[in-house]
Amino acid sequence: MDLERLLQLRRTGWLGRHIECHPSLASTNDRARALLDEGGSSAHGAVVFADEQTGGRGRLGRAWHSPPGAGIAASVALWPDVPAEVLACLPLAGSLAVSEALAEMAGLEALLKWPNDVLVGGRKISGVLVESRMHGDRFAGLVLGIGVNLRHREEDFPQELRPLATSALIASGASPEPEVFASALLGALESELDAGLGRPGLWVKRAEHRWVHRPGDVLEVSTGGGLLRGRFSGVSEDGSLLLEVDGMPRAVHHGDVVRLRPGGMR
Repeated sequence: MDLERLLQLRRTGWLGRHIECHPSLASTNDRARALLDEGGSSAHGAVVFADEQTGGRGRLGRAWHSPPGAGIAASVALWPDVPAEVLACLPLAGSLAVSEALAEMAGLEALLKWPNDVLVGGRKISGVLVESRMHGDRFAGLVLGIGVNLRHREEDFPQELRPLATSALIASGASPEPEVFASALLGALESELDAGLGRPGLWVKRAEHRWVHRPGDVLEVSTGGGLLRGRFSGVSEDGSLLLEVDGMPRAVHHGDVVRLRPGGMR
């Protein structure tokens, strides 16, 4: 990522007043966390990019595969002036921003998979990870991490991920320049954050018609306490997955959709 070019292309206000671009980092989230440690609330809106992550991570302890120069690895330091409990939907702001940037810069239609994945053609092109910062019982900022596959070729993914992952290059035959895409992503993200911070139900509303899950689809969800199976009926204002399980409504606050079966039970 060329910092000078990105600064020339930047079209945001408060987001990205401080931007770092690193050739390689273990984790952009860790660097953003360090900025919060160093600057507290003054780090709000700082953005960290890396051309390569050697220890990038996704949800549930998974690794995020980001070889040199193939995609966007970005983390945003946030210290919003809102109660911490209203931010459970924050991953949606990142997913929506990625979807908007992919449509604008690559002509790709993206769908969302609860809770934090962005899919193109049924394959994952982006993931979002939010990590909260707490000092004792006090809220001390958040880190919003976003990974987007731009220039990956099939052979750049590990063998086991090739049927599941995609990139802008694979999906469209071309890839936007990283700085151009990053500028569009930051612009879309700032708009989402300005609109939804403090009223995250707005993000849920904006995502309503973008879910890859459709009402009545049967989802199998790993909740940490086992596998839950039910019909998708939506996402609540607090970001919970709503299922009908054995004829009864059920809200899933944390979990991972591991299988999708369109239509009825089978």
